[in-house]
Amino acid sequence: MSEEYIKSVADLMVIKKRPKYATDWNFHVSDITQIGFEKIDLGWGNAVFGGVASATSNISFCTNFKNSKGEDGVVVPICLPPLAVEKFKYELEKMTCEPLCRM
Repeated sequence: MSEEYIKSVADLMVIKKRPKYATDWNFHVSDITQIGFEKIDLGWGNAVFGGVASATSNISFCTNFKNSKGEDGVVVPICLPPLAVEKFKYELEKMTCEPLCRM
């Protein structure tokens, strides 16, 4: 993409407003692992968790996680209908070749 093309699209968006995008059947994933919530100190110590308060069916935020052994990882919370949970668990087990006992 050229600079001219980007400026042209930006001008078009100003004139016509942003185009609407379909929200049905879309799932958005946002990676917030680099924000640094674990380093924030509000005066009473470091934050233990700084992720989203509740799950929704069309967006998920990847965030940092520390297990009971102190190992760092990433957690990706998702909200699925009950019937989809078993199918999702089955597909994850196929990909990882490990049983998922805590889902």
